[in-house]
Amino acid sequence: MLIKEINKNYITLLVILVSGVIFGQHRGDNLSFQGLSVSNDVGVKATAMGGAVTAYSGDVLSLFNNPAGLIGINKIQVSVAGNLFTQNWRENQTYKPNRFFLTLPFYLEGLYIPDPADNGLWDYERMWGDGYTIDSTYHVDEPKLGVDQFSEEAADWKKEKNNFVLNNFSFAVPLNIGSHNFVVSAGYSKSINIEDYDRNDTYLDPHPGYTEYGDISKVNGVDTLLINWSRFTRERSGVINNITAAIAYDLSEYLNIGLGFNYRWGNSDDSQSLVKIGQFNLFRENRFRFTYLDGSTATTGTSDYDYSNIFVGIQTHFKNFSVGIKMDLPYTINRDWNYTTTIKDSVSLSTQSTSGTDEYEIPATFSVGVKYAPIDNFNLAIDYDYQPFSEAKAKLSSPDETFHKWTDKNVIKVGMEYKPSDFLTLLGGYRSIPSTFIPDGAAIKDEGPVANSYTFGCSLSFFFGRFDIAYEIRNLRYYDSYFSNTNYVTETYNNLLFGYQIGF
Repeated sequence: MLIKEINKNYITLLVILVSGVIFGQHRGDNLSFQGLSVSNDVGVKATAMGGAVTAYSGDVLSLFNNPAGLIGINKIQVSVAGNLFTQNWRENQTYKPNRFFLTLPFYLEGLYIPDPADNGLWDYERMWGDGYTIDSTYHVDEPKLGVDQFSEEAADWKKEKNNFVLNNFSFAVPLNIGSHNFVVSAGYSKSINIEDYDRNDTYLDPHPGYTEYGDISKVNGVDTLLINWSRFTRERSGVINNITAAIAYDLSEYLNIGLGFNYRWGNSDDSQSLVKIGQFNLFRENRFRFTYLDGSTATTGTSDYDYSNIFVGIQTHFKNFSVGIKMDLPYTINRDWNYTTTIKDSVSLSTQSTSGTDEYEIPATFSVGVKYAPIDNFNLAIDYDYQPFSEAKAKLSSPDETFHKWTDKNVIKVGMEYKPSDFLTLLGGYRSIPSTFIPDGAAIKDEGPVANSYTFGCSLSFFFGRFDIAYEIRNLRYYDSYFSNTNYVTETYNNLLFGYQIGF
């Protein structure tokens, strides 16, 4: 029997629960500040070392990483770099069968595609055409078994983006006043490559398998429950530019300080849609109908951003050991948005334009790093970034029940540098990068899933300067967990950077 065979493959028991009306699932949040919580590494060497450069000095790119590190520059330095990146998203949604609605997961996972001619029929009428044998048109595909749930093979959908951007252009000029050294520096960088994508092929309202979207009740055979099934997508693509200026001063042979200023601005193209697929009508155990529906709600438009902040840095140096600290003072991200929303169904079409200004007040963030040279020509660096985003305050131009504040980010960075010859330096690094959102059903509620980043590169000294190249592989895996299903999500990021730095 088909049902017995299916039960062999699935052992999980599920009671389909029903909830009250919700305003939107977490993996269906409205457009707000998505894509702005992860800044680019500025500088090829910084990327190759996993970003662990807070304690490094004598390099023009300390302008972006710790202004106190500008001390040590003894001639004019100019740096230019670019990067080519590829970003991928994919998701695998697996639905679990249950004794209350045994066949409903077949619909949601795409194992069974109902015939539109059967709209409104009870599911058992679709399956048992004559009441005695399974209808030949009720075909259920075999699920994929024995595959990694996060793999490309298991994915229900995939999305890829790639681009080439200017990473930075910067310069530094050393100045001597009396017995003390000053360094002034300025530069331009791509602070953030905004690439955000979210898709949910089974956006359910109300959600039948999650308690946090409303009160739970159970179908009773008297009243029916309607569940709307839609496909949700949200996409944002843009860039945040940054002009940075800083000055550094050596207080003593062992102590440097620096002060800098960032001005950031940019824009993004935004889109969001909710496309109806159909509607389930639940009545009692194993008694439900499905009907296809037409209609969609689509929002498109742009967002413009601007914000600025002051940052300070300090470094202390010993023979084989250095310590660096950087603090970014609080700032406010301003987002001016203009959207057009189109609502379409089988009989009507309407369009509405909206606009507004949202603000996100970001608290002070901190970085501390150490650099240690245990042997000649080898450096080991470790950094820790503390970004208490949970303390941020949002001021939205209109109420949004789907808005979720960012979570804290505690980033660990490790970098290594080995110089086997005068013209060659080998670089490597690792870092853990927490996301700023909490997946549905996650046990840990105060920190998002962690991406692992592995980097390597090298520096070649020639032609009065230095050529740097670095490559980064970043991978994020997490899952949304519900009573009814699990969504396995993978995001990968591959980044190739190259640049040249000259001194004269």
